[in-house]
Amino acid sequence: MKGVIYCRVSSKEQVQGTSLESQEIACREYATQHQIEIVRVFVERGESAKFADRTQLLELMEFGRNPQNAIECVLVWKVDRLARNVGDHFNIKAVLLKQGARVMSVTEPIGADPEGKLLETILAGFAQFDNDLRAARTVQGMRRKIQEGLFPWKPPLGYGIAVQPGSKKTVADEPDKPVFGQLQKAWEEYATGAYTKAEIIRLLKARGVRTKHGRPITKQSLDNMLRDRYYAGIIRDPWSETEHMGRHLPMVSQEVYAKIQAVIETRQRTVRHERVRPEFPLRSFARCSHCEHYLTGSHSRGRSKYYSYYHCFNGSCSMRDNQGTEALHDEFTAFLASITPDRRGIQEIADAVAGATKKRIEHDDQMRGKFHLEKRRLDQQQERLIQMRMDSLLTNDEFLQQKALLTSRINDLKNRMPVDADEEDDLVNKLDIICKPLTQLPATWEATEPQLKLRFQRLILPAGFVSGRIGTAQMGCLFSTFQRSGDYKSRLVPPTGQFWNQFTDDVRELATLVS
Repeated sequence: MKGVIYCRVSSKEQVQGTSLESQEIACREYATQHQIEIVRVFVERGESAKFADRTQLLELMEFGRNPQNAIECVLVWKVDRLARNVGDHFNIKAVLLKQGARVMSVTEPIGADPEGKLLETILAGFAQFDNDLRAARTVQGMRRKIQEGLFPWKPPLGYGIAVQPGSKKTVADEPDKPVFGQLQKAWEEYATGAYTKAEIIRLLKARGVRTKHGRPITKQSLDNMLRDRYYAGIIRDPWSETEHMGRHLPMVSQEVYAKIQAVIETRQRTVRHERVRPEFPLRSFARCSHCEHYLTGSHSRGRSKYYSYYHCFNGSCSMRDNQGTEALHDEFTAFLASITPDRRGIQEIADAVAGATKKRIEHDDQMRGKFHLEKRRLDQQQERLIQMRMDSLLTNDEFLQQKALLTSRINDLKNRMPVDADEEDDLVNKLDIICKPLTQLPATWEATEPQLKLRFQRLILPAGFVSGRIGTAQMGCLFSTFQRSGDYKSRLVPPTGQFWNQFTDDVRELATLVS
């Protein structure tokens, strides 16, 4: 029999000790006694078993997936070396069983018989219980420290830990000089309202202040610092959202902290940039003819009035398009006129859509019936699952795992449920609504509200167009269908599949814009 050994420790202290070595020795002795050939040893150094995405564990599964390796067992010192979560334990075990390998503990009598399976479940449950208990005690200890005025984590910039690393914190964090004084000065400077955040960052850089990792202060790190109540002597309990007075020396007073928050709030109430400008409807839609970056719009003052221009704002563009708005608008208007469908073309496409809609409604009705049957079956399974839990035939963990699986299947079924026939019929009715605006596209574009123009334009040309080369631009699904042709019937087919989905989305979008 071929097998592999999996060893794991969760702390660096255990890595440096003999725990890994003793686990491997015990596994090798067991392998010798049971005539198991060890083909590889996987050693997890300092990774927690709370998560299943461990480096060596993933490598072990990949190793077992290869049929050439043909492993039949995975030896572990104890069950909790594999996982400290019942769900993860049995998921890992299921994957290994599919590969033809079973988990064997060298110190615990687990096996394939009913007694062995029961003991394995109990041991996996105890591992999770022990892990959850440790986590609860850790949280309880940290909350007690907070209530005592001590910060249980590493202090922020400007403070240092008063105890040796690894020791329990029993005294408050101490100021880390000279950084403490330099940050304190920066707080006071910003509180005056005379300095911007960018200026504060430049001042801190000039004073040589860096993060604890030796990197320059960034805007985000300064934002976090100015919002952190720890600097005002307050420690926040993240579990209960309560605040406690800290025993550490505050960097700023409560009054200075309040002034800074007021300055931040005032500066955030700036006037928003007006993105939609009626005089520049093709901004961020038309592209430079040289670099193909989007054009922006601006006004230029002449002798007697202002003139509107589109120009490229790509700094690396050597040519930098700069043309009047009227010329670009004329180019787009002429393009709209060239793709405007006639009534005959619109009617033929409407007839094709109506035919396709009828077939889809019939198909969806059949599928909807199947979906409802499947939904009823899953609901019945869920009811039986609840009854089994009430009869104590399932453990709480087993019940929650199966319930989550059924809920996931039900939600997936709902997401795949075909739309109601009313929505499909509504789509055909909306074709009538947009027929008239489609027969006069230039006028429709001119009449569209400024805030809706870009959406209308992107329905026609999803990626915009290059100035002077609008005829080569990729057209959207709806308008490529409506595009004029010498013989509609020769090229017209009922829309299906993903094309149909996109087509219907475009129809609904256009109906909201022109109705």
